[in-house]
Amino acid sequence: MFIEYTFTIDDGKVLHYRVEFDRTREHLLDPASYPDWTVLEFHQCPNCPLDKTTFSHCPVAIDAYEILQGFADVISCNEVDIHVKTPEREYFKRADAQTGLRAIIGFVMASSACPILAQMRGMAFFHLPFASMDETVFRVTSSYLLHQYYRHKKTGEFDLNFDGLKQRFKEMQTVNYHFLERIRAASEADSNLNVLATLFTISSMLSLSLERHLREIEHLFD
Repeated sequence: MFIEYTFTIDDGKVLHYRVEFDRTREHLLDPASYPDWTVLEFHQCPNCPLDKTTFSHCPVAIDAYEILQGFADVISCNEVDIHVKTPEREYFKRADAQTGLRAIIGFVMASSACPILAQMRGMAFFHLPFASMDETVFRVTSSYLLHQYYRHKKTGEFDLNFDGLKQRFKEMQTVNYHFLERIRAASEADSNLNVLATLFTISSMLSLSLERHLREIEHLFD
């Protein structure tokens, strides 16, 4: 399974990325082949369970750095044409650059080898670019309840209060914040900073006010 993103910028620049869902990579990499900000211990997340003896670099940073470099001279508010292709369908949107960058980085982060973000791997497999907040709430909670179904079959336990989901988003806030610090040290372009700041805002909102967002779509199930 793969995702292809093509960004066509009004000045004629075209950025094309094909990202495989399953990406195999050595855990110990040659430091000379990657920028310093991708090293595991560089602004490493305090909740990261990885150790430098087994992972030399941050899996998310390694997956994302080529994409972020392509946007180094792209201003986040600039309108671009965004074409997304999956094995099942295609999407098109005319939007600001950070909307498309947020979508592809979200997919890359959730499908990376990061043990914390791997909890969102199911959503990444059924990737929906340009999702609204309501769509995100629907997909996140539905995915979590499906996970609870599989968990119940194995252990008999089931979390209907979304306590685990709220904790998951708290952990993701930490990851997003410290990954933003990596990007801040690596790039002067505002697109790269804005997209991670937006991801941080989304996870924060869902962590703090999930019930409110659920109430807003409750009428669909009356």
